[in-house]
Amino acid sequence: MKFNCLIPELRVFDIKKSKQFYTDILGFNIEYSREDFAMLVLGDCQIMLQQLSLPSQKGSWNVTDEMVCPLGRGINLQIIFPDISKVYYSLKKHKTKIFIDLIVSDYKENDKNNHVLEFLVQDPDGYLLRFQQDVEDWHFGNDKDTADNLFKLVINSEKTATSYLYLKDTKISEGFSVLTNWDKTDKVVVFTTKTYITTFNKITKEHAKKEGENDRTLEKWREIHKDFFSKELEQYNLTFNENCKIVCEEFKIAKVL
Repeated sequence: MKFNCLIPELRVFDIKKSKQFYTDILGFNIEYSREDFAMLVLGDCQIMLQQLSLPSQKGSWNVTDEMVCPLGRGINLQIIFPDISKVYYSLKKHKTKIFIDLIVSDYKENDKNNHVLEFLVQDPDGYLLRFQQDVEDWHFGNDKDTADNLFKLVINSEKTATSYLYLKDTKISEGFSVLTNWDKTDKVVVFTTKTYITTFNKITKEHAKKEGENDRTLEKWREIHKDFFSKELEQYNLTFNENCKIVCEEFKIAKVL
């Protein structure tokens, strides 16, 4: 295997328990292992686990015999993924306590601002793992009234779906994203649970109801969205027709920020 130039080695009290946490819950793979050691890999991330032996023995790199949980105090390990939702919901599924729940952070990098979504969790020995992904804020519609009204529908759990044109450069949503009101004074982390591509004339009553707008009927959905999509297509010098491709997306609230 190709080794990263920097690989943290974590001394652990129970190598079996730690391997189970990193593989079964976080999704790491064991690249190779020995009785008291494991090399773990997840994407480009590499971590080594080494059974802690006390008192220190010949060949051991233990700095001190005063090793008490939580280990690694004063440090957290940042792990960057394109989408941290899988790890997050795996932790929830296994009822693992989240040390710091989902937050949106801004970190200055010279003249660049890194806008990220992140959370922290402790492993069985107390080491802090900070899972992070880049994120972009978004809102509904092209005006304040639309953005604010639809945001409220999401907060009230009346709107659990949306739809948008599927064009050549369309990026289909997946995992976590940050939905805001028009002024970005209110935010919520949403998790995309389902996406599929259909055509305008095949949108169902069930989907229109999930979008939660106006009287929630398919007839009203078609009326409003035909006008909205027509204006969008004009920007690409395209004309609306009943067979234009539409992405339908369903989502749920992960956390109100």
